[in-house]
Amino acid sequence: MRPSIYLAGPITAKTIKEANDWRDDVIAKLAVRGIIGVSPLRCEPPRGERYTLSDADPKFGTARAIASKNVSDVRDCKLTLAYLPTVLNDPWPSLGTICELSWAHMLGKPTILVSDDRRITEHPVINANAGWIVGTLDEAVEIIVGIYGVYVQDPLAALRALRKRFA
Repeated sequence: MRPSIYLAGPITAKTIKEANDWRDDVIAKLAVRGIIGVSPLRCEPPRGERYTLSDADPKFGTARAIASKNVSDVRDCKLTLAYLPTVLNDPWPSLGTICELSWAHMLGKPTILVSDDRRITEHPVINANAGWIVGTLDEAVEIIVGIYGVYVQDPLAALRALRKRFA
């Protein structure tokens, strides 16, 4: 089974481009390696130019629907990538993304925090919930491919490598 990575990041008040472009880029980079990127926006249609909490889609855009789907995704995916760059954190960081990072940590799932915002990276509780903290999405993709890429390319080679490493 191909590993899947949950792509947590700001959505509320973001333009369609701000919320989706980085996810689309990561999904494409992971797909080349046989890894699935999972976007929480896959079934949340925007209404207008920005994602808002008002006038939400009744099937997928209500608070309970969003939280239920996102908890399920965090639970089902192998790893959560939380993207919280300064440019998307104004006027405040994404509270939902911080919750998703914590859910993943509590479920024993690996986490990668991508941020250049010291309010985020130096916060003791957020810092404790991140397995890796890096400054760019490319660094995060490199870590993900390092962890899961070899299993996708050749599962038997991965098993041999593990045996050799612990022999």
